[in-house]
Amino acid sequence: MAQYRAVYRNHPVYQYNTQSNIQIQPEDMQPLEFPKMKLSNMELRKLAMEIITKKAKKPLREVNNLKLAMKLNNVYVMSDYIFLDVSFENKTNLSYDIEGIKYSIEDKKIYKATNNQSIELKPVYQLHKPTHFKKSFRNIYIFKKFTYPNSKVMKIRLLEEQLSGRTIEMKIKYSDILNADTF
Repeated sequence: MAQYRAVYRNHPVYQYNTQSNIQIQPEDMQPLEFPKMKLSNMELRKLAMEIITKKAKKPLREVNNLKLAMKLNNVYVMSDYIFLDVSFENKTNLSYDIEGIKYSIEDKKIYKATNNQSIELKPVYQLHKPTHFKKSFRNIYIFKKFTYPNSKVMKIRLLEEQLSGRTIEMKIKYSDILNADTF
């Protein structure tokens, strides 16, 4: 990439001094290294809105427990970001007060005599920050790029406030992330 400032002057004095061919020597050249693309919160919001306006197709994963449902609608990848399109459904008449949504990478199988490792993940951006929902709720969670081996799974847990037993947990295989769509 080169940048020049060329000035043409229609003046008799400068008419014969104009060079039309300029040679740049290798010692005057300098390579450019661009940093990895980092998106701003406004750009992440715009991309998340683009995803959420799409109609949710058949989910990649679905879990039902205690008249609650959690669906992984799709996984998208752009640059160094992973977008998870997740929806929740409450099939009861009692509204759901959200204490938090936890994300972690854990071992697939935990044996009695072994230690297990759980790595907590935090999204860099989420489209909505709800405190409760009545019937259904859909959100986009954006993470910085991460990888994990096939012996582990990503878990999403939806936790309710108070002493509730209405929690739901979904396991996401690494193959779901590797097969992510782009947009």
